[in-house]
Amino acid sequence: MRRLTTVIAASVLCAAAAGCGGAEEKPAAQTPDRPMITSFAPAPLLDRALPKLLLAPEQIDAVMGIAGMTVTSTRSDLPDDSATMQPRECLALDGAAQALVYADSGFTAVRDVSLKNGDDFTHYAHQAVVLYPDAEKAKAFFDASAQQWTQCHSYSHTQSGTQWEVGPIANKGGMLSVVNTQLEARAGGWACGRALAVRNNVIVDVNTCSAKPADSATAIADQIATRVESPSAR
Repeated sequence: MRRLTTVIAASVLCAAAAGCGGAEEKPAAQTPDRPMITSFAPAPLLDRALPKLLLAPEQIDAVMGIAGMTVTSTRSDLPDDSATMQPRECLALDGAAQALVYADSGFTAVRDVSLKNGDDFTHYAHQAVVLYPDAEKAKAFFDASAQQWTQCHSYSHTQSGTQWEVGPIANKGGMLSVVNTQLEARAGGWACGRALAVRNNVIVDVNTCSAKPADSATAIADQIATRVESPSAR
């Protein structure tokens, strides 16, 4: 009788404990392995990269459809032509890489080159790259410029008395562009294209002038922007 009682008690204990080894324990559900996706922003460019971002004269020739473009100035600072035009809020559209336009924006270095085709001066190009500590600060300048550009519709050059009309402004793919036309210009006409692009921590700023600049400013800015994104720029 004692043995029967013991067997019954053991059976009850086994049942309460979910079996005494008679059923296999199911393994815990496994979470499938997921590949780790890591993306890194490109490293900011350093100031030593700036000179090789700009185009050579023969490359400017190809874009502008002219032969004989030569360098007239190379600078590592920003020019100030604010005294030669009105109103000042149009300064950014009048010319590339102006000191007052970039004032207090946090840039750290500049490379600036101007070119023209000899004494005839039928073609002009001004290309500049402006370095910021990081991509966020460069983008902040670009966004502020996008708003500023829309505030200008016409302006004048005080030293020559010429009047300029601002064309439609485009903002596409990280590039601002516009063509400004001189009113009552000499025979054949005269106009200037403007382009401003942001790539990584660099602002690309271009101005081209001729009778028909078309998209030459954006073409130059696009080539420079491609160099900014190239691994060889680092």
